[in-house]
Amino acid sequence: MHQFLEHLKLQDQEIKKSPSIHNKTFSEIIENEPESITDEQRRLRVWSSDYDPVTRSPFAKDVSHLQSLLEVLLTSKNFDRARKILEAIHPLLSEPHTFIFSVNKYLQTWSHDPSVHYGDLEQFFSTMEQRYGITANERTFAIILAKYISEDGPYISYLNRFSQSKKTQILSYIDVIGVEGLMKVFSDNSISIEDVPEDLVNLFREVRNELNDKETLISEPEYFNDDNTEVPTVDKDAESLRAVDSFGLKVIRHTLLGLREEADSKEIVSIIKQMEDGLGNQSWSDDEASKLDFFKVYKTLKTEEQREKFNSGLHSFNLTRQRRLEVRGADGAKEKWKHEFEEMQKRGALPLNKGLNAQLFQWYKNLLPYVKKEAEMCQKLMDGKVSKTDLSPDEKKLYKDREYYAPYMVLVPPEKMCVITILELLKLNSTGGIVDGMRAARALISVGKAVELEYKSQSLLKSEIKAFSKKVKSTNQWKRILSNKKNNIIENPDDSTDWSYTVYAKLGAVLTNLLLFVAKVPVKAHNPTTGKTITGSQPAFFHTYQFLNGQKLGVIKLHKEIIKQLAGRSLSNAVQPQLLPMLVAPREWHSYNDGGYLYSRSTLVRIKDSAETTAYLRKAADLGNLNEVYDGLNVLGKTPWTVNRRVFEIITRYWNSGEEFLDIPPIMEEPNLPEPLPVDAEPAQKFEYQRKLRSALNEAASLRSQRCDTNYKLEIARGFLGEKVFFPHNVDFRGRAYPISPHFNHLGNDLTRSLFLFWEGRELGERGLEWLKIHLANVYGVDKAPLNERVQFVNDNLENVFESARNPYDTDAWWKKAEKPWQALGVCFELEEAYKLENPTQYVSHIPIHQDGTCNGLQHYAALGGDIEGARQVNLLPADRPQDVYKYVASLVQKRIDAEAEEGNKYAVFLQDKITRKVVKQTVMTNVYGVTFVGATAQIKKQIDQYFSGEEDVADYARYLTMHVFNSIRELFEGAHLIQDWLGDAAKRVSKSVRIDYEDAKSNDGKPNHLSSVIWTTPLGLPCVQPYRISKNQLIKTNLQDISISDPFSASQVDARKQQAAFPPNFVHSLDATHMLMTAKACGDARLSFASVHDSYWTHAADVDHMNKEIRNQFVKLHSSNLVQELKEEFEKRYKNCLQVISISGEHPLAKEIKEVRRNNVKILGRAMTAADEIYLEKTRLEHLNSEDPEKVKIGKEMVTTVSVTEKYDLNSIVGTTKNFQILVPLTFPDIPAKGELDVEVVKESPYFFS
Repeated sequence: MHQFLEHLKLQDQEIKKSPSIHNKTFSEIIENEPESITDEQRRLRVWSSDYDPVTRSPFAKDVSHLQSLLEVLLTSKNFDRARKILEAIHPLLSEPHTFIFSVNKYLQTWSHDPSVHYGDLEQFFSTMEQRYGITANERTFAIILAKYISEDGPYISYLNRFSQSKKTQILSYIDVIGVEGLMKVFSDNSISIEDVPEDLVNLFREVRNELNDKETLISEPEYFNDDNTEVPTVDKDAESLRAVDSFGLKVIRHTLLGLREEADSKEIVSIIKQMEDGLGNQSWSDDEASKLDFFKVYKTLKTEEQREKFNSGLHSFNLTRQRRLEVRGADGAKEKWKHEFEEMQKRGALPLNKGLNAQLFQWYKNLLPYVKKEAEMCQKLMDGKVSKTDLSPDEKKLYKDREYYAPYMVLVPPEKMCVITILELLKLNSTGGIVDGMRAARALISVGKAVELEYKSQSLLKSEIKAFSKKVKSTNQWKRILSNKKNNIIENPDDSTDWSYTVYAKLGAVLTNLLLFVAKVPVKAHNPTTGKTITGSQPAFFHTYQFLNGQKLGVIKLHKEIIKQLAGRSLSNAVQPQLLPMLVAPREWHSYNDGGYLYSRSTLVRIKDSAETTAYLRKAADLGNLNEVYDGLNVLGKTPWTVNRRVFEIITRYWNSGEEFLDIPPIMEEPNLPEPLPVDAEPAQKFEYQRKLRSALNEAASLRSQRCDTNYKLEIARGFLGEKVFFPHNVDFRGRAYPISPHFNHLGNDLTRSLFLFWEGRELGERGLEWLKIHLANVYGVDKAPLNERVQFVNDNLENVFESARNPYDTDAWWKKAEKPWQALGVCFELEEAYKLENPTQYVSHIPIHQDGTCNGLQHYAALGGDIEGARQVNLLPADRPQDVYKYVASLVQKRIDAEAEEGNKYAVFLQDKITRKVVKQTVMTNVYGVTFVGATAQIKKQIDQYFSGEEDVADYARYLTMHVFNSIRELFEGAHLIQDWLGDAAKRVSKSVRIDYEDAKSNDGKPNHLSSVIWTTPLGLPCVQPYRISKNQLIKTNLQDISISDPFSASQVDARKQQAAFPPNFVHSLDATHMLMTAKACGDARLSFASVHDSYWTHAADVDHMNKEIRNQFVKLHSSNLVQELKEEFEKRYKNCLQVISISGEHPLAKEIKEVRRNNVKILGRAMTAADEIYLEKTRLEHLNSEDPEKVKIGKEMVTTVSVTEKYDLNSIVGTTKNFQILVPLTFPDIPAKGELDVEVVKESPYFFS
C-alpha cells in the first residue's frame, strides 16, 4: 500500500501536456516539425464505460482538422503541402494501421495529375511503406491500376501480379477505375469471368458480346449556360398556387426545375409508345415527357409485365433528374433573383416592399466582387505569393485568420458562396429567441456549414462522373449499379473530414461581414421643412448585442423594411435543395453513414455534435449489429408514393381564394391593430392597449408563418404531381424513424397527409372495402365504436360520401364536418370511384389505411409491468368494444373527487361536476413520457381555466386535481409506474457514478468526474446513447465577434438531471421504435407496401388484416423476454467498474472505519486525500485482484482502501439513516419490480390493439 501512495505523490508533479494542433493554420503545421508524442499520450480512452469496445482518441479533434485540411488541399491540387499534412497525421493516430486510408486519399487525387506517372505512384507508396510500415490494401492497388489504364501502360501484367480473389476485390472499386477502365480490362482475353466481381458480371458479358452499341451516350446537360435565358417553370398541368410573397418559396420553385427533363427521356417515351394500345392510342412526343402524369399512365397499364417495364424505364429516366434535384440549389436561387431584377429594371426603379428578389440580386452583384477578391487573396496565400512584410498593419491582423480559412475558401465558386450567404441569413430570421434577427454565432456557423454542404455534394457528383465517363456507351444499367452499390467512396468509416467549428466560424464570419457591408435597403423619408420625399439607402443587416435570459449575446438584426417584406414570418423552413423527396429509391443503408440520398451524405442516426454516439454507432456497424435496423429503414425507403391530384386541386382552389378555410390560414396583409389611445390615457388603459397590440402582432405573424409553411408544402406537392416519389428515412438516437426530407412528407398534419397515395395499387376485395370504410369512420371522428359500427356509419352515409366526392365545394358538404376533413375527402373520392364499378370490391385502391395504437407508450408500459387492468384499458386484451383509457382515468378521478366532496373538501366540491375525458387526456398521454408535476399542473390549469373568473386562485385547484390524476394513473398502471421509478433510479445512479479512470478524475482538481452517459441497446442492436452532457465551451475569435461554441470531441461531465428525467421516456420510445422497425421488416418480407408515423402504421386496404397480424406478432415477440431484467444485466456489465457516492451517518461504524483508512493514508501522503486519490487506490487494488500473477493477487487482497472496507456492509440498509458523511461504494442497481400476471400472448387476439 505504501508504494502506491508514494506513486500518488509523484503524480502530483506536472504531467506533460499533449500537443494541440486543431487550432493551428495549415502553414503553422507545415512549417513546424511534429512534436514527439508518447505512447501514453496516444493511448485510446474510453467514453462512458470500459466494458464497451468503444474508444476515443485523445487527438480526435486534431486528426479531424488535419484530415479536412488534407482533403481540401488535395482538392485545390496543393500536393506538396498536402503531403506535409499527411505526414503530420501519422504520429497522432492511436491505431497506426488506419493511416493507409489517408495515404490512399492522397494517392488517388495525386494520380489525376497529368505530370504523375504510374511509376511515381509505386515509388511514393514504397517510400511511405518503408517510413511508416503501412500495408497496401485493395483500394491502393485499384488506384495504381487505374493510372496504368489511363496511360495505356501494361495494366494486365500489373493485375496479374495478384491472386484471383485479390483481383476480384481490386476490380470492385468502380469509383476508382471507372466503367470505361473496367471495359478496357474486361476486353482483354486473359481476364476470365472468375476474376470479375459478382455485380459486374453483366458488364463483363456485355463487353465480350459487344452489346454496348445499342445504348445511348451519357450526356451531362447543364442548366443556366446562357445568362440571358429566362428560367422556365415546372409544367404540371395544374393551376398555379397563389404564392405568399415568400423568399423561401422562390428557392423551392427553382429547385423543382430539376423535375424538368429534356434529355434522357427517349427510353420512357418509347416504352409509353410501345404501350399505346393499352393507353387508348394516345400519341406522346419527346417534349411531352417532362409534363407527363406518370401516375395517370401507370394506372392504365393492364399487366404486371407492362408495369414492371414501365417502372424500370421510369427509374432510368429519373436517375439523372434525381441528380439535378440534389445538386442544383444555389444556381437556381441566383437565376430567380436575376430574372426578377431584370424585370424590375425594365419597369424602372425598384418599388419598395415588392421586389425582394430583385434586391437580393442587387446584394449578390455588390457582394460578388468582394468575395472574388477575398478568394483571390486566399489563393495567393495558398500559392505562397503573399509576403507578411508587405502587408499593412490592418492586413497583418487579418492574415492569421485568412491562413486558417484560406484552404476552404478556394473550394466553392465565389458566385455560389454569395448566394449561400444571403440564403442562410434570411433563412435564420427570427430564430433562437431573437425577434427580427438571429444569434450571430449561429449565423456564422450556418453559413460555414452551408458552404461545406455545397462543396461535398459537388464532390460526390464529380466522383460519379469519373465512374461514368461521357465516352461510355452503357448507361442506365450501370447508373443503377452505382446508386445501389455500397458506397466504395467511403473507404474508411473513421475518416471524418467534417470541417471544424473553427473553420465554420471563421469562414462564415468573413462572408457574413462582407454581406453586412454591401447589403443596402432603399428607404424613403419625408422632410418636414421642404415637404419633399427624400430617398436613400441604409444597411439591410447590422451587428449588435442584446441580453437574452440574462446573457449578453451578439446578434445580427434585419432592417425593418426587410422585415416588412418578409412580413414578420420565420423562414426557418426555407427549402434545403438537397433534401427534397426522391424520384428513385434511396440508396439502401449498409453502414452508419452510407445510405439515403445519392449525392448528399446522410447518417443513420440524427446526431447533433455527439462524438460519443457516433463512436458507439460505428462500433455497432463494424460488429454487424445494425442489420435489422437497416432492414426496417430500407423497407420504409423503398415504399413508392405519389401526390393525390384530386385532393390537391381542391386544396389549391381554397388556397387561392386567400380566405380562411379549415386549417388553411387566411392571407393577412396587415394586422388588426386596436384603436390608438389618447395621449392622456390612464396607465391601466395603456397597459391593456400594449397587451392587445402584442396579441394582434403575434397573431398576424403566426398566420403568416402558417400560410408560408403550408405554401412550401403545396409548392413541393405541385412539383411532384404525377411523379413516383420516395422518402429516405433515418432515426433519432432512440431509434424512432423520420423521413430525411423535412418539408413535405407523410408525418405532417391532416392537409399534408391527405396529399399522399401509394404508387402501387391493390384490388380492394371484400375486407379491403370494409377497411376503407373503417378508415373513413376513423378520420371522420367515429373511432371509439366497434369496427362493425364504423362500417355501418359509412354505409348509412354513402349518399353523403358520393355527394362529397361529386360536389366537394358545396358550402355544407359532409366531408367538411369530419375531424380530419382533408383525409376524409380523399377517402370519399376513393369510395365514389369504387362504387362506380359493378363490383366495388374490384376497385384498385391506392389510399393508405392507418392503424393506430392506443396511447402506445402506455401499451408498452402495461406489457413491461404486466398490469392486467391497465392492459385492458389500452386494448392489449381482447374486447367487444375498444377501451378508452382517458375516459377510464377520468372515472377513477371522479370517484376520488366524489369521496372527498362528501367530506366537504372545498376543491372537490367545486370540481365535482367538471371532470371530463378532455380534462385528463393530455396529462395521461404525457405522464408515461415523464411529464413533471409542474408541467401536468399547467396542462390541467389550461383545461379548467374556463370555470374561473380570474379572482380565484386557479393554480391551487389545478394542483389538487393533478394530484388525483397522477394517483389514478398510478393505481391503474401500478406495475408500470414501479418500472418507471426503477428506470429513473437506475439512470440517476449511472449519471452520478464515478469511473475508476484515475487520469480523468485527476483532471478536475481531484474531484470525481461524472462521465458516464446512460447507454442501452435496443433488441435490434441499436446502441442508444443519451447525449446530455454539460458542454465544454471553446472561444473562437472571428472578424465579426468572438463566439463561444461547445466542443463535440470532449468527454465532459454528464448532465445528471437531464440523464435521469429523460431516460424512462427515451427507453419506452426506443421500444416503440423497435416494434415499428420489426413490423416494417415483416411487412416488407411479405411484399406489403408499408409506411409509419411512429405509432400509426399504414398499408393498402386489402392488406390491413395481414399487417395487423404482423403488428401483434412483432409486439408479442418483442415483449416475450423480460426487457427490464435484460436492461439491468446490461447495466451491471457496462458499469461494473464504476463507483457511486452515497451519504451515511458520520457516527456509523463504517464511517469510522473509512476515517481511519484516510488518516493512515494522509500520514504517508503528507497532504489531505482527494476523491481522485481514493479512486486511484481502488483501481490499483482491482487491477491486482484481477491479475494472473499470484504475487499481485496477494498484494491486492492485503490492500485496504476506503472502498474495500464497505464490502462487508449491507449498503442499502445504511443509506436510510441520517446522512452527513459521503463515501464511495461500488455501483449497484436495485432489484427490478415484480411483474404482474399479464400474458402478452393475448395481444394476438385483441382486435383493438391497433385499429
